[in-house]
Amino acid sequence: MVQVTSCSPCFAPSVKDWFETGGNSIGTFRFRGGRQAPTTRGLIHETPLGRRFIMARPSGFPAPPWQRDAWYDWHADLAWSARRALSGQTPRRLMLMLVAMDLRRRAATLYPVFDAHPTQDEQDQINAMEAEVTADFVDCAEITTRPLLAPGKGKLHLPQGMVAYRRRG
Repeated sequence: MVQVTSCSPCFAPSVKDWFETGGNSIGTFRFRGGRQAPTTRGLIHETPLGRRFIMARPSGFPAPPWQRDAWYDWHADLAWSARRALSGQTPRRLMLMLVAMDLRRRAATLYPVFDAHPTQDEQDQINAMEAEVTADFVDCAEITTRPLLAPGKGKLHLPQGMVAYRRRG
């Protein structure tokens, strides 16, 4: 197995182990728009509660071209991935999740915006979400996470990107 370090310098690093079975399908990779394909690749994500197994993007799975006119497609894929990854593990203090794709660098940034300092459990939830998004974009883009804290009062200056999640109320 190849060892991959966490792309998130803001939170405690989690161990991510990639594997490739070399031809034996381990399940079905599902993506935005109902696209799916058998995959031979996966990621093992270490959490405080144990190991999680995440299906990874199969080699050769179609992706938008790295061109300016595909900007929306890349952002829509990234927002869908982050929204799906947050399902069932959305931190209570998370008020907004922005995603941004840098086409030139082939890199994506996840911006979780918290209304208060996140607890360790909430940081673990964001690490797990980042692992799932990383598995969705393996071989396509480097994923990093940059948490933001909303000021108590005053204006919140947000980076440019697409909203993947917004807390109601």
